[in-house]
Amino acid sequence: MWTGWKTTSKGISNNNDGMKKLLFVMVCLLGLQVQAQNKQEQLQHIRKMYAEAKEQIARNGKDGMAPLDVRISISDGTQVDEDFSIDDETELTFYFNKYRVNPELDYPDASSCYFVVENWTSHGHLRYREVLFDPNEGNLLFCYMRQETDAGFVVETRYYYDADGHLIDQKHKVGGADAEPDAHSWNDGESEKAQALLYLNAFETLMNAKGGTSAQNRVKKPTTPKAERLASIRNTYAQAKQKVTNNAKSELPHDMQIVIRDQSWGPPAITELNFYFDPVAGSEGFDGNYCYFISKHFHHNNMGPDHYSEYLFAPQSQDLLFSYTSAKEEGEKFEWRYYYDENGKCIEVKTDAEDADDGVGDKATVNRYLKLFNMLVNP
Repeated sequence: MWTGWKTTSKGISNNNDGMKKLLFVMVCLLGLQVQAQNKQEQLQHIRKMYAEAKEQIARNGKDGMAPLDVRISISDGTQVDEDFSIDDETELTFYFNKYRVNPELDYPDASSCYFVVENWTSHGHLRYREVLFDPNEGNLLFCYMRQETDAGFVVETRYYYDADGHLIDQKHKVGGADAEPDAHSWNDGESEKAQALLYLNAFETLMNAKGGTSAQNRVKKPTTPKAERLASIRNTYAQAKQKVTNNAKSELPHDMQIVIRDQSWGPPAITELNFYFDPVAGSEGFDGNYCYFISKHFHHNNMGPDHYSEYLFAPQSQDLLFSYTSAKEEGEKFEWRYYYDENGKCIEVKTDAEDADDGVGDKATVNRYLKLFNMLVNP
């Protein structure tokens, strides 16, 4: 009797264990099914946002719609030797919407990027990239990249992300055929995400004044007498203007040009920014590019405000030396000239306007522009 009871108990226990295992498997399968459904819903949402973004881009600036885009062109060639040079060119186009942050204003005062297109060429190598952001939330949704060499080797990648930035799917092609993610080493989900967020940060810096400050965070430098300093600045300005002229004629220019069409409110207007720089290798531990001059022109297509600015920097340090602004409005013109010492302090102001801030506003603008420059030209 005792032995039989023990055997029966084992049978009951085994049945319970089997039921528990079956329930566990069913729960796991149900979880995987829900996860697959969520993934498919997310991918459908991303594809829908992509199609809508493409439609909006096609309508941008057409049929009376206000153009809302930014185009950035970067030329950074390298002379390898007398007979061989590499012409490195990048063109970025940002498409954005406008929205209002300050409820007291009657016009949109902030910008939200929803799509970026990159075209890059260098010595027969080509790369095309697309980046999609959620137009409402601003988070990254999708990255596409197609890159090829002059030998005809082509890689294509597609990365899909959820609202938290996690990679949820990826597709790869090598030589036109579907491939596994490890079939190449040109990028991965994290590197594409980092590139997309760098571009988003650049857009925020440019369009939403992210990171603008006039603070000077460096060790105090000895200063020269004012007359000597002013003469040095004028000499550097003349040299910079000549370099700008020469750059326009060069087969290997070093510049970054930005055209902003932000015409959602008021009369049509365009902002043009030009950055000029020198490639420098091994100077004081720095290997990259130094910006020596920036010009900015804000103008309307009809009678309206016309603003022009220039910013001059010390060679190989990017310390602000001089800033100039002219403003034409309603038939009047005003000018501001600020000269700075070695520590960024304004030592001379020349203006025919009543207001002057010793260049505080210009320094904040310059620091933001240099941040943008270093993001894109010295990544």
